[in-house]
Amino acid sequence: MCRAFAFHTKAESNMQRRMILGITLAAGLAASPAFAVTFQHTGDDGWIEQWLSMEVVMNNGGFNASGLIDFISDGTDGDITHESVTTAKGLRKLETAEVKLDDKYSDFGMGDDGVWDWEVVAIDTNDGDNMATSWGLAAGSDDIEWHGIIVLESSKARSATMHPAHDDWAQIWINGEQVYDNSAWTGGVRTVTRPTDVDLESGDNILLFKCGESGGSAYVNLHFEDTESDIDIVPTEDGEFWRYAGGLAVEAQDKAATTWGGLKAR
Repeated sequence: MCRAFAFHTKAESNMQRRMILGITLAAGLAASPAFAVTFQHTGDDGWIEQWLSMEVVMNNGGFNASGLIDFISDGTDGDITHESVTTAKGLRKLETAEVKLDDKYSDFGMGDDGVWDWEVVAIDTNDGDNMATSWGLAAGSDDIEWHGIIVLESSKARSATMHPAHDDWAQIWINGEQVYDNSAWTGGVRTVTRPTDVDLESGDNILLFKCGESGGSAYVNLHFEDTESDIDIVPTEDGEFWRYAGGLAVEAQDKAATTWGGLKAR
């Protein structure tokens, strides 16, 4: 009787320890800074600063010529395009793809290994040369092409108004469709000449901003309106992209036991 009683008490004790350990671990994960994410947001005075950007295409032949070229498609033998990179499938491909372009587009470290890499860069939204300076190039760099991607996580389907500023020819795609095509520079780094209404889906909305310039200033800028200030935008403020890029993050949930919503800490 005594031995049976002692065994039962030990089993209960072990169970209690496991429960306490589980609760402690869960609490630790919930409080861990690794799970605290600060997403970018946008509004009337909130210009988007962090972008997943491709190394600058140099010697683009001037924006009139480069505006007709899909450099992503050229560099991936058509496997990824302007349109497809703004879909979950295309963006997932981009994570491991190599964009290989002709040597004539390389200079000043851009594509010097034959591959145009993608990195998170921060643009200075007050800098009229931020296409160049975001990649460490000198202000006044001419004949260059800039590509940037963001993911907008919307809590609902909505019509939104985007405000692009650019020098020179800017093109924008969202969710597999081109939504903006303006070959005329806007006249100032924060000057918008063509506000554009776009449809956003509930969940992830992938946006590609492409801009080519020929001479003088070289800038890109984008914001939405205050009615869209609730949208979470990736890259995060501290420069994280792939870890929180919508479908990619959700796809990893079997490994990390997390979802997009579970990663947020506001």
